Amino acid sequence: METSSESPAPEALTVVIEPVDTRLLQVLDLERAKWTAVDPSLQQPFDALAELVLVGGKRLRPAFFHWAHVGAGGEPFAPEAVDAGAAIEMLHAFALAHDDIMDASLSRRGHPTVHVRFADTHRKEHWQGNPDRFGEAVAILVGDLAHVCADHLMAGRSPAIADIWDELRMEVNVGQYLDVLAGARGSASETMARRIVEYKTGRYSVQRPLHLGAAMAGQFDRLGPKLTAYGQPVGVAFQLRDDVLGAFGDSAVTGKPVGDDLREGKPTPLLASARSLATPSQANVLERAGARDMSETELEELQEVMVATGAVAAIEDEITSLTNTALSVLEDLPLVGGADAALAQLANFVAYRTF
Repeated sequence: METSSESPAPEALTVVIEPVDTRLLQVLDLERAKWTAVDPSLQQPFDALAELVLVGGKRLRPAFFHWAHVGAGGEPFAPEAVDAGAAIEMLHAFALAHDDIMDASLSRRGHPTVHVRFADTHRKEHWQGNPDRFGEAVAILVGDLAHVCADHLMAGRSPAIADIWDELRMEVNVGQYLDVLAGARGSASETMARRIVEYKTGRYSVQRPLHLGAAMAGQFDRLGPKLTAYGQPVGVAFQLRDDVLGAFGDSAVTGKPVGDDLREGKPTPLLASARSLATPSQANVLERAGARDMSETELEELQEVMVATGAVAAIEDEITSLTNTALSVLEDLPLVGGADAALAQLANFVAYRTF
């Protein structure tokens, strides 16, 4: 299965990039200057965080926040709104730094992951101890720095906004644990795989940013339920597309090695579906999932089986159905400022993107 060339990002997404990136850069520059004055060696973790958060991110989460905020009558690009968008993106950087350690990922967005970067530094400098352990330790701390910066950006909010922010942070950690647990067990039922999708990605990537946007405009009680009805299928479609790209995507476009998710044996609905549909001989091939030393030939055979079982086609059909459901919900969402059209753009981009 091949992907096409990189999908163009819609205006609904690109409009948030400059203000959010400008604010992220301001925050990082301020913190780096403050802490390098204490010790010059502290520049390295802040440089690593800046690369992680500023290079290659799509800014989907701030975009969902922005359009819910605008659609609820909030002022576009008000300072407190830009801060919230930057906070969401900074929290995403926290999750990525930690997730890459848990998955032993070597690259992210076409660059070495944080733990690989610092392990390489350790080796080049001939420092004492285990380079890989050092890299992982620093990457954990870089992720924690991102989390602290995110909380600083969200400081002083109303109780309603703070409650949603707290739920967002809790859900991404709960979802990550379920993902790690399923990986350790070596398999996951379709029920477990979908629970992971809901909590690890769907809520913190789509639903909660939407909720924060409405709450910041003082309209969460009025719009929250319908935003959830739109965001829930979009969030699932978002992760299902990630699963397809993780199994079949072009590394030059996705920034991750081809078949990385299959080598990691990620407990995705795609893999769970393939296992449930497989013949005995196909099931034997699927057992290779999770083998990091898988050859290119073995990977191709595994991919072919996933297609042959009908699992890929079923996931593609589900993505289409989920997107159509979300778009139908938008028809009844009383939004202003062109937010309905923008959220429709985002739903389609999330579902059918190639990166």
